[in-house]
Amino acid sequence: MEIYESYVKQILKKNGVPIPKGGIAYTPEEACRIAEEIGGNAWVVKAQVMSFDRYKGKFQEEAAQELSGIVWANAPQAVAGITEQMLGRHFLSPEMQGVPQIVERVYVEEACHATAEMRLSLRIDFVSQNLVLATEFDGQQHSYTLTQKPLSMKQIQSVVRDMGWRDGDAKEVAELLQKLYALFVKYEAIAVEFSPVFKLLQGGFSVLNARIIFDTDSLFRYPDVAALQEFPRGREREAAAQKYNFRYTQLDGNIACLVNGVGLGLATIDMIHAKGGRVACLLDVGTEPTKEAVSKALRLALSEPSIDGVLVNIYGGITRCDTIAEGIISAAHEVLAGLPFVVRMAGTNAHIGRRLLFESRMPFVVSEQMDDAVTEIIHEVQEVA
Repeated sequence: MEIYESYVKQILKKNGVPIPKGGIAYTPEEACRIAEEIGGNAWVVKAQVMSFDRYKGKFQEEAAQELSGIVWANAPQAVAGITEQMLGRHFLSPEMQGVPQIVERVYVEEACHATAEMRLSLRIDFVSQNLVLATEFDGQQHSYTLTQKPLSMKQIQSVVRDMGWRDGDAKEVAELLQKLYALFVKYEAIAVEFSPVFKLLQGGFSVLNARIIFDTDSLFRYPDVAALQEFPRGREREAAAQKYNFRYTQLDGNIACLVNGVGLGLATIDMIHAKGGRVACLLDVGTEPTKEAVSKALRLALSEPSIDGVLVNIYGGITRCDTIAEGIISAAHEVLAGLPFVVRMAGTNAHIGRRLLFESRMPFVVSEQMDDAVTEIIHEVQEVA
């Protein structure tokens, strides 16, 4: 799960991460007032959409096509004018999978003048289950697999030296890395990224943009963060999924995939694409789904007009395959509307789940191997097409 930049900035400030002054605006007048309150002679207007690559995006309407999602302004009145151009417009960036979002608010921030720029990120490698720390500075990129936890000061200092920072700057960069790691641990995140981080002309560092990818399976421990999740217009399916405690990610293919876990989901997408198929949506029901959640997820998938087939790929650990099977069967009369339906189950109670699907006498194709299931759904979808 991700949240808007303005909320991420609140979390950073609360946790002692240096950020530029800024505020949220819903009208041009509010944007102008915020710029005046910040002071200075330059500001940045940022469209609030769920995308980290707004520099690469464009507005769809002709009146705003010259704007990217992040625009500099040199007067409060210019801030107001840019805000007026952005609000109510459709914005699309490469990261948004062809689905534009309507800009309903902007974030107005003081412009920062830099003498150097870097990027820092920490993420989970779902294959090895290790943490991966990545840095970029002065044209050099470094990546470190962290097999020991917690991240020690000795490791941090080694990373800072590799980046090329020295003296007082090295101390400040080390403190930023400590804060990056602390945020990652505090919120049980999947990834945390500070990008870019400026070394300011007047001294010190400032994080201009950041993202935190939260694990929805852990959000019950962080109700203050869960309350920040919003879904822009055009993402009603994601909002519906949240009500039933599963994740819905819309993509641009024609195969709906139901899985139990982020890592398995990414692996499923990769395998489908490698075999020539395309995923339309990913439904992640998590590690302990109910029969009702599975049923709702499948019904939601079938509300996508582009769906030509369904793949259920479950690896049961905590997840019980018989619960998944019961959810599939309860939704079967709707989800089997002439569409190919392939189910792969392995792990806890998989033999019971496969037996339940067989005894339902419904036309599921059931497999024990992920590779076979992916090959089958792609073949059947091609036959339908």
